[in-house]
Amino acid sequence: MKRITAAILTVLLIAITLVSCTPGAGGAGNIAEAKSIADLKGMKIAAQSGTFHADAAKQIENVKLTTYPEFTDMLVALQTGTIDGYIAEEPTAKSVCSSDSSLAYIPLVNNDTGFTVTAADVGIAVGLKTGSDLRERINEVLATITDEVRDNLMLEMIKLSAGEKLTSYSLVSETPDTTEGVLKVAMECAYAPYNWTETSDFSLGAVKIANDQGANYYANGYDVRVAQYIADNLGMKLEIYSYEWDALLPAIQSGAVDAIIAGMSPTAEREEQIDFTNVYYESTLVVIYKKK
Repeated sequence: MKRITAAILTVLLIAITLVSCTPGAGGAGNIAEAKSIADLKGMKIAAQSGTFHADAAKQIENVKLTTYPEFTDMLVALQTGTIDGYIAEEPTAKSVCSSDSSLAYIPLVNNDTGFTVTAADVGIAVGLKTGSDLRERINEVLATITDEVRDNLMLEMIKLSAGEKLTSYSLVSETPDTTEGVLKVAMECAYAPYNWTETSDFSLGAVKIANDQGANYYANGYDVRVAQYIADNLGMKLEIYSYEWDALLPAIQSGAVDAIIAGMSPTAEREEQIDFTNVYYESTLVVIYKKK
């Protein structure tokens, strides 16, 4: 009898272990098989705090939502099995997954099989202090960038963030011989492929971070390339400032910087606090997960 009981316990322990090792164990099934947000019911899903991603996650039924201040925190949580997945934009997912073969993502189509979103939720625009006279000037510059160039530039930034060396970009501009004024731009410098930090200017067009307190740090990415294009066309010198996400809005409101170019969506809540230009890129929300 004792042997039978021990055998039963062994089988149960094995079954429990198998279940606990299955991706999506925080919810109802295997997250890799999800085709819509309905399939994510009850799972442990994360999002960056202070972003629309956290609001979008609440659309998942019985979601176990956790927010983190940085994307790197969510990557650690994913690798350790603390969460089943986290919400990001598709370019971010492509960048992360190209650098880590253990990760994959679910492309949940906006307003179809995926999250209910507006164009403002998934578009990104330049943030400006309310009433800034830069708004129309920057809109005129953004209007000269074709959709083809925007898409090609994003593909290039995904490759660049994964370590590929590039010798040219789709979005190019001539540096003015003389400049009038400085365009101070704030971003996280930690949100590839939109923006990231380098310990040297090894990538083409990397811009030194102005507030790095003596460290030799540089920024590059989609937002940096757009910022450089805007500055060149306005005849201004570009300066990049690194801020934590939650400090970006206060930085623009206080006048510490002139613009936020940081993969930021012009949501209705943010538009109550600052102005935005027209959208310069639009994406799809996805869920990044770890392969079994």
